[in-house]
Amino acid sequence: MAGRFVLFVSPNDEDQWALIHILRPEGWAVDTARTCAEAMRSLEVEMAPVVIVESALPDGTWKTLQNYLARKEFPPKLIVTSRLADERLWAEVLNLGGFDVLVQPFNTGEALRCIGSACRHWHEEWSKAHAEDEAAGAMNA
Repeated sequence: MAGRFVLFVSPNDEDQWALIHILRPEGWAVDTARTCAEAMRSLEVEMAPVVIVESALPDGTWKTLQNYLARKEFPPKLIVTSRLADERLWAEVLNLGGFDVLVQPFNTGEALRCIGSACRHWHEEWSKAHAEDEAAGAMNA
């Protein structure tokens, strides 16, 4: 099971640096990707419980990644970042199954709260599903 691990998908070096410097001192492992394709390849190797993605990428948008993640057994929680975050984006992200929107530039407290909450939700869902699988297996034994 994945721990406090996130994948941040952004073509912007400054944004990657900023989020890494918020998360790593708090004990988070951070992987980065610059494109949707690179993120998908990374997630095939190791699934992160939280994926943070800029709203627009060189080869797609956050929706491209959301559609990919939705096919996973335990999809990561998706947080969309944008400098132009507004109510429309927030509503769209939530309506399409995303977890939250994180405004850039990143506020340390808000980033830690949002990402921590997403990680806790993912772990709760994962633990519940595995407990149900174990209970079903015990009943069938």
